[in-house]
Amino acid sequence: MKKIFLTICIILLLGIMILSLTGCGNNNQEEQGQEVQNQGEVSDQIETVQLNAELSDICGFAQEIENNKYKIVALKTTGESIDITNLEATNYETLDYSGGNIYLQRENNFYSIDLTKGNGNYEVTKVFTYDMEYTSYYKQMGVYEGKIYFKEYQGPLLAYDIATGSTKTVIDTEEVVHFYINKVSGKIYYTERNPGCSFKVYDIATGEIKELDSASNEMIGTRRYYYNLSIITANAEDIIYNKEEQENGTRTTNYYLYNIESGEKTKLDDNFMSGIYVDGKLYYEVTSGGDEMYPNYVLKVNTNGTDTIIMEEQENSFIDFYDLGNGKIQTVMNWGQDITTAGEQAYIIDKETLAIEETNHRYDLVYLIQEPDKKIVNIEK
Repeated sequence: MKKIFLTICIILLLGIMILSLTGCGNNNQEEQGQEVQNQGEVSDQIETVQLNAELSDICGFAQEIENNKYKIVALKTTGESIDITNLEATNYETLDYSGGNIYLQRENNFYSIDLTKGNGNYEVTKVFTYDMEYTSYYKQMGVYEGKIYFKEYQGPLLAYDIATGSTKTVIDTEEVVHFYINKVSGKIYYTERNPGCSFKVYDIATGEIKELDSASNEMIGTRRYYYNLSIITANAEDIIYNKEEQENGTRTTNYYLYNIESGEKTKLDDNFMSGIYVDGKLYYEVTSGGDEMYPNYVLKVNTNGTDTIIMEEQENSFIDFYDLGNGKIQTVMNWGQDITTAGEQAYIIDKETLAIEETNHRYDLVYLIQEPDKKIVNIEK
């Protein structure tokens, strides 16, 4: 009888031990699962950037120019702007935005402005200095996933890692002429000279490079001449670029609109000089045609193949077309043959009515917030 009772006790004890072990296992799994979930929440919080309250309805950033003085501003959807820096003599050459910071370049120095600190009081901080052989030539810069992409005159495309402070070559070619980072697709569209000119795309994630277009070349006497190809304007949907081509025995410059999603290119008006493609409309300048050395110019908008003239023929040309993100397009009339006769006048075009009016200041280096920027920005209300 004692043996039977002892056996039953042992069986019950083993059962209790098994249940206890199973319960502990479930508790550990639940704790581990909760830990992973918490890590995910922390990761999401790290990726979310909370901008200062005054930036609740901004659509982009720009450098504002007035009376030969400069300041960095945040552009609001209402058409107003918020001063980030005071009017001063500092003329920055590049501007981009990423992860709560404005990034700027002047000569071989790179700076940042943190938009999450000092509400209403912003500080320009130097990020790094890169030893460039030439510091006075046209610069380009873009920031994507913690790296500042930039180039110097007649050189490859470089990337500075903000976290580690290291710089490496991304596209090793003789010369990257122009480049544009599409943050929606994670690709860099660029033109190179090596020694001919090509229009290419670089996939940041895979490192794959594809050629989209190329310019030709010809022998002139004993020397080979390479035709030019350049990016004029670019946004998340379309890129305008020009290319020298041979037509009827004459070298001429043609302009093309390249659609990023479809990969299709469309040849623009033969008299096209400059412009921007936004929301299905082409805002652009054309010459009046003819063989005049200094032809007149016409400002137009093309919608679904239909042209609308918004400024009649006049002798001054237009430069720097920018989408301001508030239903307006800015363009700048430019005139003069030298520094003594040079002048300019900025105009604002209403996207809906196509009305055009003068303005006493202008913007350059305009950057509009893209979809990837919106996904990681939590603007304080």
